[in-house]
Amino acid sequence: MRPISLGRRISSLAIVALIASTLTGRAQAEAITKPMSWTQGSGMTPGPIEGTTVILEKGPHGVAMAIRSSGLTAGDVVTVWWVAIQSPQFCAAVPCTPTETMTAASESDSVVALAASGVVGDDGTISLASYMPIGEVDGNFFDTTFHSPETAEYHLPIHNHGPLDPNIAQEMLTSFRAGCTDESLPEYYPQTALSDGVAGNFDCSTVQVAQFPASE
Repeated sequence: MRPISLGRRISSLAIVALIASTLTGRAQAEAITKPMSWTQGSGMTPGPIEGTTVILEKGPHGVAMAIRSSGLTAGDVVTVWWVAIQSPQFCAAVPCTPTETMTAASESDSVVALAASGVVGDDGTISLASYMPIGEVDGNFFDTTFHSPETAEYHLPIHNHGPLDPNIAQEMLTSFRAGCTDESLPEYYPQTALSDGVAGNFDCSTVQVAQFPASE
């Protein structure tokens, strides 16, 4: 099943949280809320970003998220990815590192797939939401299924693809590679990610992330 992705700007994360609670099968949502954080590759000091919000809602039928972020480059394409680590106890670190997740996906029973995408607004902000139901996940980097939404560890990385190129706009919005130089993509990612999409001239990087350990 394909994750449901909403790439339009969202005026109220509270509304999205209510939708999320319905989709995940809970009558009353007890969503986890935290800010986005800068990554090492962003060029910024790693840590929480003031004025940003991420809502994650887990339920027996799936997981939903809503992001409102800022500090991004206006006009750039960004993609947000579901990283659901269903056996995080196999990771040496808490939370799991990206390298562990991508190189030991079978052991950690990880699902990695596109959650949402969009073009950053003139003010450097973007609002995105997505829902991933249990079962087979279209575009999953790995041969795994999503079966443990309530106990998985989640990472929601924002990947910057650079300025929107009308010639490859659809691929930029739906793949990990499109618009990026091959040299800028992490070598430890699987070929399913590194070969999907047309290469470009932008040095892409994962600039922001929100992480939700399984204990949260």
